[in-house]
Amino acid sequence: MTKSENLIGAMLCANNKLNANRARLDSLNVFPVPDSDTGTNLCRTFKAAALAVKGNEALSCEELFQKASKAMLRNARGNSGVILAALFKGFSDHISKTGLESGFLSAAFDSALKNACRVLARPVFKGTVLSVVIACRDALLKEQFQSLTEAVSFLAPVCRTALEKTGEELEEAKNAGVVDSGAAGLTIIIEGFDAFLSRKTSVLKESGEPPRQVIFKKRSAPSEIAFAYCTEFLIIKKSFLSSLTLENSLRAIGDSVIIAEDEDIIKVHLHTNSPDRALAAAMRHGWLTDIKIDNMALQVGEREGE
Repeated sequence: MTKSENLIGAMLCANNKLNANRARLDSLNVFPVPDSDTGTNLCRTFKAAALAVKGNEALSCEELFQKASKAMLRNARGNSGVILAALFKGFSDHISKTGLESGFLSAAFDSALKNACRVLARPVFKGTVLSVVIACRDALLKEQFQSLTEAVSFLAPVCRTALEKTGEELEEAKNAGVVDSGAAGLTIIIEGFDAFLSRKTSVLKESGEPPRQVIFKKRSAPSEIAFAYCTEFLIIKKSFLSSLTLENSLRAIGDSVIIAEDEDIIKVHLHTNSPDRALAAAMRHGWLTDIKIDNMALQVGEREGE
């Protein structure tokens, strides 16, 4: 198989593995809000990338990553999905300069980390998906590999070790007796890449595992949620206003603000009690589309009642 065929197969395998674990990832979701949708959001986000590359074997690996990262940004859902899209864009931006070679992977993970930090208002480095990215970057820096397959196979246990640590490093996860859901999602994706590249499984034979029962020791009640509405939308740019202006406006009315962009669009995610004000501020920057507003207080209340 060519490198491009291997990359496409790896992404399809990772997509199937992620979907097979969707319910489990939802059950792990306690940070930043326990609204039980991390798995659902990651699956929708990554599915866009898998569909974007499928059937494009004629493209180079660098072109495939660029195509995937653009699709992820446009279809990202939730806090976890937008962060994943930002990570892939940072990774893609680096390999577009160096190529997808094992010797450059540490720097590519560093680029992914830096891009995610640029879009996050307050990055949390311990106990989250960022801690898995850091573990990958640092581990790769100390090793040399003969092939990309060998490097990815090396990364899978590195991710699992970093994932287990999130259960102690993040207070919300520790109180609930779980590991971080976003970190688990990235670990599953890398395991999917490894499974295909190492020929441990085919694209179509990923059955996954049943969701485990999570016993929560402590959870936020609906009344404890400061900002009730998870608000996200896409802006098709039509002005030259800096996205920093928008970011400042949104931070004044909410938290969990994430703004990721490319040359054509701006993807926005935030938690707020005033989604109308968020939309009004965004309209100064372009046309709005793909608007989604969820009441997290109700979502958490439904989960508490299960």
